[in-house]
Amino acid sequence: MLENIRASFQSIWNHKLRSVLTMLGVIIGIAAVIAIFAIIEGGSEELKSNLIGMGKNTINVVYEEADMYGEEGMYGGEVSNKAAPPIKEEAIEEILTYPNVSGMSVYHEGWNEVYHLMNISHPRIYGVDERYFDMFEASIVEGRTFSEEDYESYSQVALINEMVLTELFPEGDALNQSLDISGTPFRVVGVFTNNNGEKDNEWYYEEPIIYLPKTIWPIINGFDAPMQVAVQADSSDAIQEVGTSIAGRLNEDLPPFDTAIYQVADFERMMEEMGEYNRIFAFILGGIASISLLVGGIGVMNIMLVSVTERTQEIGIKKALGAKRHVILAQFLTESIVLTSLGGIVGILLGIGIAKIVSEFANMPFFVSIPAVVGSFVFSMLIGIIFGLLPSIRASKLQPVEALRHD
Repeated sequence: MLENIRASFQSIWNHKLRSVLTMLGVIIGIAAVIAIFAIIEGGSEELKSNLIGMGKNTINVVYEEADMYGEEGMYGGEVSNKAAPPIKEEAIEEILTYPNVSGMSVYHEGWNEVYHLMNISHPRIYGVDERYFDMFEASIVEGRTFSEEDYESYSQVALINEMVLTELFPEGDALNQSLDISGTPFRVVGVFTNNNGEKDNEWYYEEPIIYLPKTIWPIINGFDAPMQVAVQADSSDAIQEVGTSIAGRLNEDLPPFDTAIYQVADFERMMEEMGEYNRIFAFILGGIASISLLVGGIGVMNIMLVSVTERTQEIGIKKALGAKRHVILAQFLTESIVLTSLGGIVGILLGIGIAKIVSEFANMPFFVSIPAVVGSFVFSMLIGIIFGLLPSIRASKLQPVEALRHD
């Protein structure tokens, strides 16, 4: 066997250009398979990170009508659109002691026109509690964040991000300046930047955002404004479980006649369906890549038939010296397998390189599917066996006398 492998490498080396061209179909097919699986897995992981947990292991517990979430109904929205009874501080303190729960925030969210002199902005406005910034980081670049006194004294203060700073205060000086939200003046006490790393993405858009203390929110939106509940798990695997358990705890405090309940989106079911779509997508692309492998296999068979013809006299000499049929068959079959296996290895390395480049440009995780790598290598060997079998059998069936007479 080792002698056959050594002879195969020698034959490939003696016909380098022909061997490379023969392997090209296998290389392209295997590279396509590896790159497809890697890109699909990387894209799925990126989507999971952003969709489930918003990249911070967080999930919104939404307060909506119970009949909106049937067996075949909606998965659930991201925000509550219905006013909920106030959540007691004791319930929040209890929830924060639950296993796998690392944070919880109750806040308000809305949009409004905001003015400063003749300048106008349309930011997303949050009325946040003291725990909000423990979960959603906002780096202060100028001024300060909210103090305990701001919450207790209902201070009309605001934090603005750099986008709002540009729109309302083009001169760049916003601290202690006033801005107007629904006819209510607020004093800017700090400027923050969204420190989420997305600024490195060329498609990143910085949305104008203003934070207000949660206690002041009713002044501009009333006391019946919908309330948002965000919880944070200590790992991505625990997000669904944490969200479900907290929704159950909050429902215990709801009035018995309430038709709405706290719920969380069924992300696990969503991910299962996304996984099914990915499998179908991979199957289609894998089928296209298989065509390249089929063409590569035909090329291998063609070259092996040419090789048998070129080496007919060599086969005749070996048979005249006593070589059995299985020895000749093994020699050519080994050469075919070595040829396609080399193509498979080069294709795997090329596919990994393509996946790495795509992940860098698309700013998504880089994954290499080990089953796909192993499967591709085994499949490349099978191509060598299948398409090398006919030339090998033809070589083994040559008669010594006829082979020696061959020109």
